[in-house]
Parts: sequence; structure tokens; C-alpha cells
Amino acid sequence: MNNLRELIRKNLLVEKKIAQLTDNITITFSYDVDRSKHAQMRSSRPELEDYNQKEISNGEIVYIIDLVKRQISEKILEGQIVNQEPFVIKSPEKEIAIVVDPVNEYGQYWKLFIRTVFRESKFNPFRVGKNQLVINI
Repeated sequence: MNNLRELIRKNLLVEKKIAQLTDNITITFSYDVDRSKHAQMRSSRPELEDYNQKEISNGEIVYIIDLVKRQISEKILEGQIVNQEPFVIKSPEKEIAIVVDPVNEYGQYWKLFIRTVFRESKFNPFRVGKNQLVINI
């Protein structure tokens, strides 16, 4: 009976920590972007078939991150999201892939830096690294 109580107590503490992390996630954008010639050439991808040329807005990125805040919090607590190891968020429905670089400032305070975004489709998937964490929406 004591083991059951201990297990329930531990699960409640984990749920409380997840809720605290989820409530405190903020998104930081850097608006000082220095685009190289290569980045300018890649701002649209007319050479790709079945590629959505619509620009990915900051509002769209915030919306996607908001959808996965709880999953991000869980994966931080589980040790699947590690300081400065980029992970990917993919939403086939929204045709978007986002690379996030998580930075643990201290304790439970993390900053999520958006490193790159890509409009993906069935025929143009975003490629991820071997063993890279992918959160699917």
C-alpha cells in the first residue's frame, strides 16, 4: 500500500512540474537577421515541385510552439530534450518543420531559439539528423 501511495505521489509531482514548465514557456525571436546570398536564394524554392511558397510567419511559429508546449515540458523532464541539442517539430497538416535549439539558462528556465523553418510536404520532407528528437503534431 505504501508503494502505491509513493508511486501516486511521484506521478503527481511530475504532473505539477510539467504544468509549471508549460505555463512558463516563452518564445524568443531574433529580428536581427543577416541573410547571406545563399539564404536569399533559398527564401523561395521555385525549383521544388509541390512546395508551398507561402512565407512562414512569426505568428505561425508561435502557434505551432503553443500546440506542443506540454510535450516539450514532458520531454525536458524525461531528459529527451537536452541543453543545446536541437530538436525538430513537424506538422504535416500545416506543412511546417521547425528546428528548435533549447538553451537551459538555469534550473527549470529554458529559452527556445528557432534556428530554421521549412515548408515540408509529402514529396519534400524536412530531413532530420540521425537520432534527432522529432515532435510530431
